[in-house]
Amino acid sequence: MVKILENFSLKEKTTFAVESKARFFAEVRNESDMLSVLDSQAFQQSARYILGGGSNTLFADDFDGIVINPVNRGIKIIESNKKFILLEVEAGISWHNFVEIAIKNKFYGLENLALIPGNVGGAVAQNIGAYGSELKNFVFEVRGVDVASMEFKNLSAEECSFGYRNSIFKNELKNKFIITSAKFKLYRKPNVNLSYPELKKEVKKFPFIQPDPKYVFETVCRLRKSKLPDITQFPNAGSFFKNPVVTNDILERVKSKYPDVPFFPVENDLFKIPAGWLIEKAGWKGKRIGNVGTYEKHSLVIVNFGVKSGREIVDFARSIRNDVFEKFGIWLENEVEIVFNSDEKF
Repeated sequence: MVKILENFSLKEKTTFAVESKARFFAEVRNESDMLSVLDSQAFQQSARYILGGGSNTLFADDFDGIVINPVNRGIKIIESNKKFILLEVEAGISWHNFVEIAIKNKFYGLENLALIPGNVGGAVAQNIGAYGSELKNFVFEVRGVDVASMEFKNLSAEECSFGYRNSIFKNELKNKFIITSAKFKLYRKPNVNLSYPELKKEVKKFPFIQPDPKYVFETVCRLRKSKLPDITQFPNAGSFFKNPVVTNDILERVKSKYPDVPFFPVENDLFKIPAGWLIEKAGWKGKRIGNVGTYEKHSLVIVNFGVKSGREIVDFARSIRNDVFEKFGIWLENEVEIVFNSDEKF
């Protein structure tokens, strides 16, 4: 029987390392544990939050409910042939560890998504992406429990409604469906993805090296380490805001004042502008207020320098967002999930 703890400190459970307590907390190791928690009084009568690796979560306050933390870490082969392999990966395994295992065994496709923090369950819900790739391109099926019926169900990739850093698990099924595992379709034949300009530029620095998936994996790791702070020294949750998608009219308005604005075509006359560039141009790169600030090497990363409450980080992030809107007319959406105790919105 799974043990449900009370007044549990969440500081060590998130990469922001903010002091916050959950009224109830439960680690779930298997499907039996999950059903036991769902059937408990603590779950039935409380607000609930599903916490993965904690790398994309900020608790603004103490959480007056139950936090469920899946820690199941199995991987098994479902199907294998000369072209592809289908793996079922449990929600609690570290995403980067899974990518490492895939590369080591010559299962290809995930190398551009290396070194992204967090666990598989959260990666699926977030539809993580980096360096020209997105997780949704490799998801075959997602398994989890329907909270209302307490039945386990499988959802196809199409049913997951994946979008930019988004999925059905962050919207219609939020707190209604808990991911326990996902099936990934990976490939036997190497097919490197160098569509992202920065990655392509880095790889071409060494023209005598023929880029293969392992080399792309190593290059992505090197790039991420050069930009992002060590969470043990600078607690953070990576990119705090999503890159905004804007119309051509808005882009042209920004270009009239800043001709050097970087942008990438998306679709249907829409363009993506790096949020980090907007924040830097607004004067927030390396800026610090009290015990919270942006990282000196990457303005999209907000760092906890010793805050007493997640509220300080929320207030700082709101100030950035409001200033960017005032200067550019572009509203930044948070990529980090902010957990409030009420219906408050960021």
